[in-house]
Amino acid sequence: MSESTDDHVAHKLYARMHEHGESTTEAAEALGFAAADVARARERLLRLRLFNPQTETTVDSAVALARGLESHHRALDQLLEQHVMTASLVKDYLSVAARRGDDVRVEFYERDRLAALHQRIDECAAMVKHEVAAMHPPAKWTREGLEAALARSRGNLGRGVRIRSIHAQSMVNDPLIREFFQVWLAAGLEVRVTPVVPTRMLIYDRQVAIVQSEPGDPAGGAVLIRGALLVRSLTALFETLWTSASEPQDVPRAASGDALTGQQTAVLRLLATGAKDEAIARTLGVSTRTVTRIVGELTALLGAGSRFQAGARAARLGWLD
Repeated sequence: MSESTDDHVAHKLYARMHEHGESTTEAAEALGFAAADVARARERLLRLRLFNPQTETTVDSAVALARGLESHHRALDQLLEQHVMTASLVKDYLSVAARRGDDVRVEFYERDRLAALHQRIDECAAMVKHEVAAMHPPAKWTREGLEAALARSRGNLGRGVRIRSIHAQSMVNDPLIREFFQVWLAAGLEVRVTPVVPTRMLIYDRQVAIVQSEPGDPAGGAVLIRGALLVRSLTALFETLWTSASEPQDVPRAASGDALTGQQTAVLRLLATGAKDEAIARTLGVSTRTVTRIVGELTALLGAGSRFQAGARAARLGWLD
């Protein structure tokens, strides 16, 4: 059964339980749903935090959305805190370890040594044997730069190297990056996107890492770190982001929400509270038909199969912050 059909069953099941105070079994019997369909719908509602398995009751959609946003923000806070700690290690402590002769070597590339940095990146790419892991925050890319990186990646892929890259979700709006997403995937690269990428980072064989020294300044230089112990920690940061990131095709183009009209934004915020079309229409002073049309536009824009899925995706994209 398709995802859209599963979501339709989940929507109907949730609405019936919520409106009539019925159990899962009672609602499924009233709706005539098969047991297998109900099981998938139950799992979907659990993932959306719309179902309490202990009490076998529904959770108000506004409460579920608030909890989801709180959880998402906590995860981002932890991620950013970890990045600050990593930056502190790089800035204040790694040189001490290097002077002691520990298994850590650090090379600093200031903004006036970017040519040397690019040469070092080329050397690392040529020597990698097993895996490249990359993180890319929002940046201004040129076609020439992307073509050069693609040629390097194709050479590595031909040698059996696994290449994974995480990009800032806002880059989905860039036509050039959207084009290259398709090219990268067709070439064999693994690509995902996530709302927050704290800094640019390249990791080679979990032994060497190149980290942008100034997160807000791509031209501000970088730090090259050699040493399995510390690079393993940086790899763990990458893996955490990779696990929670999305496939590019699952993210709408308007990833920043900037393309929404004021009326669409208002409807989306009211949807997040669990308001029905009639209540939204009264609040905004428009017809119910207008609200229904706007809800349809939002679900299409978000690539969602229902208003519930639209709310969940909008929250994940940060449109409701």
